[in-house]
Amino acid sequence: MDEFLNRLPLDSFMEAPAAPRLVAIAVFFVILTCFWRGLTFKSRRRPWKSWPAANDIETRISDPVWQMQFVSAVEFEPQPLLNKREFQVLLLLEAVSRELNSGFRVMAQTSLGEILRPKSMWRQTDADLAYRSINSKRSDFVIVDRYGIVVLAVEYQGHGHYQGSAVQRDAVKREAFRSANVAFLEVPADFQKAEVRRVVRQILERSKSAEPRRRQKTAD
Repeated sequence: MDEFLNRLPLDSFMEAPAAPRLVAIAVFFVILTCFWRGLTFKSRRRPWKSWPAANDIETRISDPVWQMQFVSAVEFEPQPLLNKREFQVLLLLEAVSRELNSGFRVMAQTSLGEILRPKSMWRQTDADLAYRSINSKRSDFVIVDRYGIVVLAVEYQGHGHYQGSAVQRDAVKREAFRSANVAFLEVPADFQKAEVRRVVRQILERSKSAEPRRRQKTAD
């Protein structure tokens, strides 16, 4: 601040005529006010954090210490789990599950790694690679039986579904569920409720008859 004031030609103000001198004094105070406000604004700003370089982000994002810094740097807010059309599918699936009264439950946005796993007969390396390939993927809806075993996976193919690598991701999901002998139902954007209800009910009734075998496998 002192250095700033020393740079101002104050002596020249006193030597100037009255009218120009008043203008110069007014300009001086305007400059001084702007300078002071700038210092105040800087003192109120949040301290700047030095983030890692872009090529280090991928390695540090798995570090809980860095995760805490990343998370604390922003504020979060809730968001809807499903959009309106997806919610309609959820209500339909829940209605069919209740009608059968057999202990079926509907789950939304479920990680495949939580409901599927490679059989123990495979080499550990192959099993790990296969598991990692599905672990980050989610199913829009799954229906589990009374023992918590998934019996049906439902994918809602909305109007904005087929973007990027969606086709390839769907193929991976489809193959994983096929391998696990789990029914996989794809619901189009312009679905008919009666038709979806009929197919879901048929799958669940068939699953109900196979429940003793699934229970035996779970016990094993």
